[in-house]
Amino acid sequence: MSDKIEFGNLTIEISQSDSEVIYRFVGDVDEHFRQKDVPRIKKPNITFLLEEINNFNSCGIREWIYLIRDIGEFGKLKFTRCSVTMIDQINMVPDSLGKGYVESFYAPYFCQCGGEVNRLIDVTANLGQLQNKQAPEFKCESCNKTLEFDALEESYFLFAEGALPKAS
Repeated sequence: MSDKIEFGNLTIEISQSDSEVIYRFVGDVDEHFRQKDVPRIKKPNITFLLEEINNFNSCGIREWIYLIRDIGEFGKLKFTRCSVTMIDQINMVPDSLGKGYVESFYAPYFCQCGGEVNRLIDVTANLGQLQNKQAPEFKCESCNKTLEFDALEESYFLFAEGALPKAS
């Protein structure tokens, strides 16, 4: 089963199986987002796919927090493929995670040969480094030099302190 909801600059695609519901967010979480219109589907696993979240504004984050608080009561909430914007939001407003946890996220890197690139980081595979606020090392695909992390590690990886799944 698949469903789609649109809120101005935000689309949410919902798909589900017997044990999981996936909410894929595309666009901006802003004043058009109405969390009460997002169906709450009770499944053991609830996944938010967030690589295409572009922006939040204050109205959007308020609605987001209400959604996260509510939907986290329906199953184990996991955030995956979080965009850089999403991680920035989580770090500024820790309630953005509710009872959920981050499984994977994008982080900003830079290389002299090609500029800015985002790299996907798996939290479990890199947990020690992340909790020590150290960026995992990546090589540039073009020149094979080590990429430079393009943010402040101490602030970008703040969310990792509570990155492990929370006990139910």
